Amino acid sequence: MRLKPIRNICFLIIIIFFVTACEKDNMFNMRTFDAPEAIYNFPDDKLWKHRVNTASEAVEAFKSFNGVELDVFYISELNQFQTGHDYPSGINLEDYLDSIANCNTFYYWIDFKNLNAGNVHLSVEKLKQILAKYELFNKVIVENSNPDLLAFFKFTGIYTSLWIKDVSETFITSYAENELYEDLEVILSKYQFNAVSAHYNMVSFMGQYLRKYNCHIWTNGLITESDKQKIKFYASKRNIKVILVDYNDNFMK
Repeated sequence: MRLKPIRNICFLIIIIFFVTACEKDNMFNMRTFDAPEAIYNFPDDKLWKHRVNTASEAVEAFKSFNGVELDVFYISELNQFQTGHDYPSGINLEDYLDSIANCNTFYYWIDFKNLNAGNVHLSVEKLKQILAKYELFNKVIVENSNPDLLAFFKFTGIYTSLWIKDVSETFITSYAENELYEDLEVILSKYQFNAVSAHYNMVSFMGQYLRKYNCHIWTNGLITESDKQKIKFYASKRNIKVILVDYNDNFMK
């Protein structure tokens, strides 16, 4: 007879835990704040060319794609951005844009490689000058993984995308996803970046926790004819707004 109250208490604890977990799972998708503005929201053609770090590559890519992704470093001593993935290439971003006819008719995803506390203020001001010069304020989105620094761009009216890590193949994936979810709940509530960007492995996570948020993905490794069907499946999802691809032609046009 003494065990019955204990059993009842244990049962009540389990029920409370289950209800709390369900509420937590749905909480992020029930936010009352408005969804952030999407930089790019065409219904079908969501493909942008991945890693386009030279003007000649950009000119070629824009024959088929509406947008490109490029990597940049801010060089403080020169007060300029240079393209380059692993290190600065010496190609000035302004020269890059000068080489593209009607550059303001296209879209640009800028992966800011060396954003730090020491260069954030100067780089924000420099990018603002560039966007004004080339009339690109509604055509460029800046990506970085540091939300507090990325927010400086957000607060000046520049579109921003928060890079999030791929936790899909961690030792305990559910635990890693839960940690990431909790971090994003705080960060996105505070800053409301225009998008969240990640490897395509994170599409499932985005569908569960970010189905009302603008999501951008890259598809490194998907290069075959059969992989195109997988990419089209990602493009069919409403929360996926931009997909970076390594194909030379836009097969969704």
